[in-house]
Amino acid sequence: MGTLTIRRIDDDVLRKFKEIAKRNNRSAEAEARSLLEEITAEYAIRYEMEHHNFFDRLREFMEEEGVQGFDDDEYATSDRHNEPERPPITLE
Repeated sequence: MGTLTIRRIDDDVLRKFKEIAKRNNRSAEAEARSLLEEITAEYAIRYEMEHHNFFDRLREFMEEEGVQGFDDDEYATSDRHNEPERPPITLE
């Protein structure tokens, strides 16, 4: 495992950070590690969502695994355009 050293942190910021760690029942090191893991995971998920189409990847997975999807008879969806339009709401 690697080591990270951060220099020149403002004293007030460090004091507040240690208070946060204490409230979370962690050492400052454990709190920093937790925050770095959380931020890294969020970044990875955001990158994945922005650069890959989930449904394309799901279709590829299903094809590779030989999983058949639903056809129209198995999973019929209603046609929303055939339903009558609701009257507008008036606040009188």
